[in-house]
Amino acid sequence: MHYILSMKYILPLAFGLIAFCSCKTSFRISVLEPAIAKIPENVQRYGVINEVNENNSPEQVIGAILMGEQVNSNVVTAERALDGVLRALEESGNLSGEILMNADEFRDDTGELNWSYIDTLASQREVQGFIEFVEMRTTSPLASATQTTSTGSRFARIEGTLYVNVYVANTHEKYERYWVRRYYDVPMSGTMTLTTIMADAKRKRDYYRALGFELGYGAGRLVYPNWVWVNRKYYNKGSSNLKRAKPMIQKGNWDIAEKQLERDIDHRSEKIRSRVLYNLALVKEGQGNLGQAIDYAEQAALAGDKMANEYLRILKRRRDQLAEF
Repeated sequence: MHYILSMKYILPLAFGLIAFCSCKTSFRISVLEPAIAKIPENVQRYGVINEVNENNSPEQVIGAILMGEQVNSNVVTAERALDGVLRALEESGNLSGEILMNADEFRDDTGELNWSYIDTLASQREVQGFIEFVEMRTTSPLASATQTTSTGSRFARIEGTLYVNVYVANTHEKYERYWVRRYYDVPMSGTMTLTTIMADAKRKRDYYRALGFELGYGAGRLVYPNWVWVNRKYYNKGSSNLKRAKPMIQKGNWDIAEKQLERDIDHRSEKIRSRVLYNLALVKEGQGNLGQAIDYAEQAALAGDKMANEYLRILKRRRDQLAEF
């Protein structure tokens, strides 16, 4: 009798849990990461200037090459970073850039920006803004190589940090000391030691150039929003509008999904209303508007949604991380 009574309560509970779980869907979505440097939208073409030289980045001499010349890792890395910036701007879809080699009058004798010259140069080159490399910091390979467990390959890691300033012509807006940090693994094989593999200056140059491209590419991506993949949960049951918005969200049709969900934003059922608010927070994150996403998540939490508190924590962490730049 006790067994029968237990099953009487357990079975409905099990079905209830299944029903509860089935009202949510987990999937990967592409969300818009806001630009780190909030450059005005009218700035679509950049002049790229490299100010990294032997005088301001002298600390890392990585070896001698033919004719006794010295190779400075910072200078070599910054030179290649120029190509990385141009590639990143090109991949944005609406931005472009060109390398400016002659910008000797960019600053006056005191080191202050010469805005008159900058505005004139922008007009001549038909650019609206400038990306300036102000400092490069690279490190020599670590003293010991690391080994991957899957292939047995061995690597020595070099690291670099690129500091950039962005200037807007005519409005004279400045976005200074943004930084990008990357690393590059130098392959090691056979009986080669770290000392022998890094003894050849040409190979050193190649490794630091590869690192430079990654740094430049990252720097270029600072000035525009980027799409990133994240794992998210979505309510797909409760009302016809919740169901209809699901494929829209999965395909990234955020604006249409928003209109679909807004039809139930004042639904008489608090449960449905809280789910709609939660899903709208997801939509706003997908659109790149973290502020409104947090607002909707807070409303969903106040309406009693159980997933909203955890989602709110994720959104606020993303916001705080972006604010650190």
